[in-house]
Amino acid sequence: MNRIGHSFRRMFQKTGIKTIKFFNLEKSNRTHIDHEGECLTICKHLIPQKDTELLYSPITEKRYIKSDKQQIFLILQMDQLTVVNHQYSYNISLHGSNVYERICSIFNNEIEKRRELMEKEIYSNVKHSLSTIVKNLSHEQI
Repeated sequence: MNRIGHSFRRMFQKTGIKTIKFFNLEKSNRTHIDHEGECLTICKHLIPQKDTELLYSPITEKRYIKSDKQQIFLILQMDQLTVVNHQYSYNISLHGSNVYERICSIFNNEIEKRRELMEKEIYSNVKHSLSTIVKNLSHEQI
């Protein structure tokens, strides 16, 4: 009977310790959360700028953010953000948080805005009909 009581107390103690650890944010976890917040702030600042280059690779699902003005380069890939400068490089894990999804959403929305502007510019410059283009091309071949 004593063994069963001991096992029960030990199980209760382990559950209590795990619960306390789960709800208690340790200093390392706070630092991790601070880094995630700083990454989100950096991306929110850089992505909307007109001189920032944005590139998306659909095969690897990587997103690239390059700012020549700030001399900073960001690589966003599955649950990780790499911040590169001429002097430093940081790899920040975004695993287990919604920061990755938020940054991707901001990035995708900006890419979509830029695409729409480019498309409007393309269609605004349409001056010739298709038949005029065919005539011009056929005259060039002769």
